[in-house]
Amino acid sequence: MEMEIKSLQNLREIHKPMEITYEQRLQRFVDKFNEEEGDLTDYDCRKCRNKGVVAIIEDGIEKHRDCECMAIRKSLRLIKKSGLGHLLKMCTFESYDAEEPWQQQIKEKAQVFIKSKNKVFFIGGQVGAGKTHICTAIVGKFLQTSKAARYMMWRDVSTRLKAVVTTDEYSKQLDDFKRVEILYIDDLFKTEQGKFPTAADVNIAFELLNYRYNNELITIISSEKTVDEILEIDEACGSRIVQRAGEFCFNISKDTSKNMRLKGGLKK
Repeated sequence: MEMEIKSLQNLREIHKPMEITYEQRLQRFVDKFNEEEGDLTDYDCRKCRNKGVVAIIEDGIEKHRDCECMAIRKSLRLIKKSGLGHLLKMCTFESYDAEEPWQQQIKEKAQVFIKSKNKVFFIGGQVGAGKTHICTAIVGKFLQTSKAARYMMWRDVSTRLKAVVTTDEYSKQLDDFKRVEILYIDDLFKTEQGKFPTAADVNIAFELLNYRYNNELITIISSEKTVDEILEIDEACGSRIVQRAGEFCFNISKDTSKNMRLKGGLKK
């Protein structure tokens, strides 16, 4: 009889519901939230499952914080708004015309740049030679590696900055371009009717390039100016480009045979 009672007690112990701690219960809530799918579009993030936030436990409390993908989503919105969005789909490495040896070299070096430790990629010179195409392809690859990027059409942005140079808005607008992880400056020092860049243009370029130079931020630059012409405009700006770009500094000689637009191409 005594053995039967003990056996019954043991059976009850086996089937007794296990009590979970507060910490375990909290972890279940966090895990459940993080496993739920969200409805954000344009970028597929498996960390937050497209919710934009992730749940964490901090000091015994469940908290929500922005997912790292939000910086990428912001980049994509800004790039789309800037007009580069449609180019990201068209201007890829696969669609880049590399029939000529000089084009092949640029394409190969651009692909190497993405994996290198260099911080500047510069391509200048001949109009319509595919400069914007190759730079956009680089930006697209960086976006695929979850890096935040901004697109800066030099003439438009510099004009806006010069209009607010004496206000607090100047620093606010310029800081967005200074601090972003990846910056693509398109048509550096391009001016209306080909005029020589003003002192205000040079000041903006130097403040931008010097900050990114000192903080070793990745900067992609295209220009109708060769690097020698940029050095003539401002040696401080040009020397920073040359030093950081190293082997990734390309000058396309002025030659209309290299203008893909004249051949019905889509290059810029």
